[in-house]
Amino acid sequence: MNRKQLDARSARSRVAIALCLVLAACARALAAEPPVEEAVPDAHEMLRVEAAVDRALDHLARRQNEEGWWPQAVNGAGPNNGINGFGLLAFLGRGHTPGRGPHQNTVGRAVNYILSTQNEQGLYASPGPSQGPMYEHALATLSLIEAYGAVGSLDMRRSVQKAIDLIVASQNDQGGWRYQPHKADADLSVTVMQVVALRAAINARLNVPQATTDKAIQYVKSCASPAGGFSYQPGGGPNCAQTAAGSLCMQLLGQFDDPSVLKGLQLLQNKPYNSGLDPYFYYTNYYAMQAHFQAGETQWAIWHPRVRKFLLDTQNEDGSWPGHGEERLNGPAMTYSTALGAMCLEVYMHYLPAYQR
Repeated sequence: MNRKQLDARSARSRVAIALCLVLAACARALAAEPPVEEAVPDAHEMLRVEAAVDRALDHLARRQNEEGWWPQAVNGAGPNNGINGFGLLAFLGRGHTPGRGPHQNTVGRAVNYILSTQNEQGLYASPGPSQGPMYEHALATLSLIEAYGAVGSLDMRRSVQKAIDLIVASQNDQGGWRYQPHKADADLSVTVMQVVALRAAINARLNVPQATTDKAIQYVKSCASPAGGFSYQPGGGPNCAQTAAGSLCMQLLGQFDDPSVLKGLQLLQNKPYNSGLDPYFYYTNYYAMQAHFQAGETQWAIWHPRVRKFLLDTQNEDGSWPGHGEERLNGPAMTYSTALGAMCLEVYMHYLPAYQR
């Protein structure tokens, strides 16, 4: 074999080796990435998701009081703005707004009712029994800010800015919030809901001081466990509900790459997926679905198929979802579980800024 033939053979060998290396790299990349059908449901599955959400909203519309509020768990009790906030968010998450969509009147009544409950302090105060005024206030504030994006009235902007000012003024020295609208101690459950409302306010170009979000980051980090997960208060043991809430909270505060986020998601993923093992099934997944979506396709693909399947399999014929352990918040109308079940599935639909990357 002459020199020219040897050079040609050597060149072919180098090409073959390079091709093998490229194929091996592609194989590794494919193994690391989720299959497309896991990252994005196919068209048939999305039709099932949309139908389930629409049935849930029909149920919620039937259960709404003429004044615009939804019944809470305590029979005969007056309206609670935490429940009202969840109910309104469920409709907004499907694209229904005041003046648009088949449920525009339902949405309009809910908006007007919550606005009517604001007191001089700025608090959207629940007329009925309260689980914690600041938790309910944050949910009401979040829902109205998301509705404001579609309405855009000056009066509504003044109202939600006043509500945000109250949240800012109530932050304690450690950077967290508690149940009452003043500086006191703090816990992660109440804190994360204030952060979600503040994030919506920033998106809506309302006034939110940078110092408020900086201090919130400090408090949320103080609730992170070194081994993974988040606890109700600093120094406590992590649980699923607070881990989901804390992970999303860090993302909404811009801390996407903080090690506590990935550790938190991994803790959730390693737990057996069974609603009976989590006394806060809907609360956990309200945050966990958003947190996994914000974390990118790989984390999202691990989490969302199990939640989607469970919700599609357990929806009642009337469009509601059973309490799955949270009946104390639910009542006969099943407003709480139905609103949160719909909101978990609405992450696929991306109507709300929170459901977008």
